[in-house]
Amino acid sequence: MLVRNANAADAQKIAQIHVETWRTAYRGQISDAVLDAQSVEWRAAFWRERLTQAKGSIFVAEDGSVIGFCDLIPSRDKDADKTVAEIVAIYVLSEHCRKGAGRALCDCALAEARRHSYEVVTLWVLASNSGARRFYEAMGFSLDGVKKTEKASDGSELHEVRFHRPVA
Repeated sequence: MLVRNANAADAQKIAQIHVETWRTAYRGQISDAVLDAQSVEWRAAFWRERLTQAKGSIFVAEDGSVIGFCDLIPSRDKDADKTVAEIVAIYVLSEHCRKGAGRALCDCALAEARRHSYEVVTLWVLASNSGARRFYEAMGFSLDGVKKTEKASDGSELHEVRFHRPVA
C-alpha cells in the first residue's frame, strides 16, 4: 500500500469513497434521507475545489487504486490556536478496513502536522460511532470533553465529540 499527496485527478475517486463510506459507516446513525441524498457529483466538485486550495494537506491510500483518503487542515475550532491542526475527514472503503490503510493515513497526517510545527491534532466524531472511536483511541487520540451538535440537511441533530492527540 502507498500513501501519497492527493491531486486534482483524485477528486472523483475521493468523492466516490466519501459518499460510499458515509452510506456504509453512518447508516443507523444519520437518517437514511441524508445518506441517500449524498451526491458523488457534488462531492467531486467539492474535492476538485478543495484540492486546488493551499489550505492543509490531503492524502490518499492506494492498493492498486485509491482506497481511502485523509484531509488535514488548521483547526476550525474557536478555542484552537495556530498550534492545532484538525483531521476533518478520514475514510477507507469498507472492504479495505482493518488492513492498515486508516492507520497509514492517520500516521501520514500526524507526520505532516509535525512537519508544519503543529503541537496537537484534533478530530470530531459522531458520539454514536463506536467503531471510529475505538480506531482513534488505538491511534493515541483521547476525548477532550468538548461536544457539539450539528444540524443535518434534514434538520436532525448530529451529536459529536472531539478527540485530540499531541503530535510529538
